[in-house]
Amino acid sequence: MSEPDQELERWARQETALGELRVREEVLDLLLEKVAHDRYPSRTMLDDVERLLTPWRIRDYAQVLLDKVRQDRFPSRSMVERLIRLSG
Repeated sequence: MSEPDQELERWARQETALGELRVREEVLDLLLEKVAHDRYPSRTMLDDVERLLTPWRIRDYAQVLLDKVRQDRFPSRSMVERLIRLSG
């Protein structure tokens, strides 16, 4: 394979990776918004968020969960456990 072909292939792989990252971020944003607005988000939705979570978005997710725990007089034990796992 010639040098220009190799460069084109590298560029195509990079574009594909960036596209996948953008989609991941968009889906994560959508799910975080739904979790934030749902009084009792489902365990499945929280699991999906955690599967999509990237290291630079952990703080965003933790903030959503912290807000939910603060608002609820008797917060979900599962949500508290998720926060504890996020804390390290």
